[in-house]
Amino acid sequence: MLSLTQPLDNEIEINGQTYEWDLSYDNVLRFYELMNDDSVNEIEKIQLAFKMFVPECTADIETQIETVQAISKYISGQDEEELEPSENHKQYYSFEQDADYIYASFLQDYGVDLIDLQGTLRWEKFIAMLNSLSERTKFSQVVSIRAAEIPSGNSEYEIAERNRLIQLKDLYALKDENSVSYAEQEIDSMFDRLVESAQEGGERE
Repeated sequence: MLSLTQPLDNEIEINGQTYEWDLSYDNVLRFYELMNDDSVNEIEKIQLAFKMFVPECTADIETQIETVQAISKYISGQDEEELEPSENHKQYYSFEQDADYIYASFLQDYGVDLIDLQGTLRWEKFIAMLNSLSERTKFSQVVSIRAAEIPSGNSEYEIAERNRLIQLKDLYALKDENSVSYAEQEIDSMFDRLVESAQEGGERE
């Protein structure tokens, strides 16, 4: 996603025309929040997301679905050939649930105030910085606890360590529906349903 030799694309091509797109990190986070909002139906989600990302463009719903799906794959880092997210791609964090940890960790490691950078910090830069936070930050420590396997063994140390880790996992438990991995799977499923519905509509015509 991020290249040290090429500039970030500030435009996207839709129906042969180029438009500026908004890939600021906070706009992308709003997209994830929108996709998780059960009070908005799927077509409305596409329409709202399209306006969020490409506010100057108008297009039919099929083009909007195609565009938002392409942007969704881009921001999630999915390859076109990738069919299912693997266990190796599981993310043990939530942008919403861990917002405090992310904010404090960016401030600690980089001296960056994410609130001040809303609307300006690109998503690609945000993700590169998030993935590179040091082990001393609260965010990295919490993610490490969630990803850690419960140790086996019956020695006094192993039992104490197992109990300690179980307590920490309970303390920092991540709700599945809040995790980034869960959100991306739900978004992929939504696009599958929309594409299937569009195909069925075309066959009936």
